[in-house]
Amino acid sequence: MARELDWALFEKAVEITTSAVRGTLGGENSQAPKFAADVFREVWAALKDAAGDLSARGKPGF
Repeated sequence: MARELDWALFEKAVEITTSAVRGTLGGENSQAPKFAADVFREVWAALKDAAGDLSARGKPGF
């Protein structure tokens, strides 16, 4: 995977993770910080898998 694409996927994974865990950390009876790490790992794996599927289809053209 190209470095630029990998970086874009990383940034998107961070955005999705922050949206997903917003409000679940830092308060009384809140989730442990490991929860955010677990969510990020799952999002990162899903995005990389989806990107691999897209590149496997080939480039559009005639």
